[in-house]
Amino acid sequence: MKIDVTRRDLLKFAGGAAAGVMLTPAPWKAIDDLAIWTQNWSWIPVPPKGPVTKRATVCSLCPAGCPVEARCVGGLPVSLRRLGAADAGALCTLGLTGHHLAYHPARLTAPARILHGSEGSRRVPVPLDTVMGAIVREIGAAGVDRRVAVLDMRPGRSVSWAWRRLLDSIPGGVLIPSPAREGSSLNALEAMKGSGSYGIDPGNARTILSFGAPLAEGWGAPESTYRLLGGAQRDLRLIQVEPLLSRTAQAADLWLPARPGTETALALGLGHLLLRGQAGAGAGAADLEAYSALTERFTPEAVAALTGVPAALLVHAARKLIENGPSLVIAGDDAGTGRLGRVCETAIMGLNLLLGDAGRSGGVVARAALPAPFETGSLAPEVELDRIDDRSIGLLLIDASEGDLPMPWRVMQRKLAEKAVIVAISPYLAGTTERADYVIPSAAYLETIHEMPTPFDSPVASIRLSAPLIEPRVAAVDAGEFVRRIAAAAQIDLPEEWESSEWLMKARVSRIHESGVGNVTTPADGAVQNVSELSSADGLWDALLAGGHWQSEREEPAASPYLLLGGIAESRWLAATSDRAAQLTAVFHVPRDVSASAAVSPVVTKIYQESGLREAERVAVNPVTAQALGLKRGSRAKLVTAAAEMGVSLVTDDAVMPGVIDVQPGPTATALGVKRKGEQHGLFDLFAADEEGAWRSMNATLVEV
Repeated sequence: MKIDVTRRDLLKFAGGAAAGVMLTPAPWKAIDDLAIWTQNWSWIPVPPKGPVTKRATVCSLCPAGCPVEARCVGGLPVSLRRLGAADAGALCTLGLTGHHLAYHPARLTAPARILHGSEGSRRVPVPLDTVMGAIVREIGAAGVDRRVAVLDMRPGRSVSWAWRRLLDSIPGGVLIPSPAREGSSLNALEAMKGSGSYGIDPGNARTILSFGAPLAEGWGAPESTYRLLGGAQRDLRLIQVEPLLSRTAQAADLWLPARPGTETALALGLGHLLLRGQAGAGAGAADLEAYSALTERFTPEAVAALTGVPAALLVHAARKLIENGPSLVIAGDDAGTGRLGRVCETAIMGLNLLLGDAGRSGGVVARAALPAPFETGSLAPEVELDRIDDRSIGLLLIDASEGDLPMPWRVMQRKLAEKAVIVAISPYLAGTTERADYVIPSAAYLETIHEMPTPFDSPVASIRLSAPLIEPRVAAVDAGEFVRRIAAAAQIDLPEEWESSEWLMKARVSRIHESGVGNVTTPADGAVQNVSELSSADGLWDALLAGGHWQSEREEPAASPYLLLGGIAESRWLAATSDRAAQLTAVFHVPRDVSASAAVSPVVTKIYQESGLREAERVAVNPVTAQALGLKRGSRAKLVTAAAEMGVSLVTDDAVMPGVIDVQPGPTATALGVKRKGEQHGLFDLFAADEEGAWRSMNATLVEV
């Protein structure tokens, strides 16, 4: 068909185009972005001119500790990529942009006092001696009813040992590992045994039963995720217990959509079936008899009525666990999913003992602990937060120097005494650090050496070091040096010779070298060297700083621990799960790139804010639930729990079970580098822990604003 274009048509097109350019937001947005960019020159790193080089290091932004190759120009890293085999996966969003975090607007530049008020918080610079004075006063008042505690966001490091060494000299001193850390449910096994260190061996498991662990979204080592999603040879069978059809549930061979809050009943029901299926080789006869009596009422039919999972699916899951071993049972207890609580963790992890795979390859395994930097002196206890008496902590020291983990602040707040003093050491005034009364700056990722001790999903002891690639941008205080300063100010004698975190790490590496045990793997080429072949501890230290990964040898299978399940009261859980059935329940679902760090790359924040990919206040419900509540997709609503209420944006999603509210906290305004009036802590404030330390789900209501 012929198209005739006249001069009049051309003039009309040109005029319309000119008007369109004036009216469209595109050029004005570009000008606005340019204006904002030029207003932040002080935060923009300018790569120097120089040769292009490559450096190997380790990402310390989350416990996975991925090996990293940094491409540098003039010595300054400009891009990061994952080292290692092709089947190991790629760096996550947080890891890819980790070299930006030293320039984040929330960086702390000097010690400060944070004045909290109804209109928000205000930062007032103070000398470090002022902070020390407040700490010393609280140490002097420490006792049985007003104790000193350290909230350790990365337990297991050499500096964690230093904290415990200091706290041992303070009445009531205790170290609290972050309740939001990955793999915290393994403590249930340690409690059953009474001692020892345990890990898991997902790489050799043939069946994994996961209670909410976000394996496909990011949990543990990326190698496990690659194998789960297909890899070269997928021989793994996954059973996922979760109220959401998440990526992990979609990748699973069997999805058990249990109602939130009924995980304990489901675990006991599976235990009942495992006993009937001749499992139970991992426990003593007396414990088996007690467990059998405990689970007698948790028949498939009774559990189906409580959880909403059909009895036939429960029977099928139990059969797979028995027939397709070795089998591993895990619980996703961390900042991304929330805590299930001590009783529930015991019921879940006890299934490993019934299966008889505890201590075997592919199951839960006993492993050697990393050696302490020094053998001398006693240490303060390491105690889970739910074991701490309410209103008993007078001084809380938050060590977020190597990373932060978000959690509902009410979980910690209930443990604080009246007028408690909170001091935090962190690179950023963000996340948990925002709750502090005093803050002290520490070095950011790639500005100093960070230690990556044994991850929870490793069957052997291991250690990695993240080497510094960037000159520190601010005058930072080292966490190990901070411990020494507190000891000196409080006149506490610490006889060991160390002055910093690096000294402590070197002392630990020296002890590893003295043992002659294990080997070091170089990620770049996969070369393996036995520790006994290294002539000195300095050689091992240099190998680790070059990106090497030390691993110990596997432990011999230990005697099977007993099933100490006396803390589970079945009648209580029967009543609790029955009450949940008819109510709306809010559950956590937080991506790892949000939960693993208090700060997000300034480059990624622009994508998040303009795409809506990571909205800070978004919840999802099933369309059936939305219709029943009279709510529309995209509308604003108010989410109310017993802890708090908050305005949220609403989306509908068929992947969410009816009656469930999927709470998806995104980065807070502070994490995004956005300044807002008032304190902005996000959706985590809607949750509070019960007496067992559980904060995965809560009863809630959702109403239109």
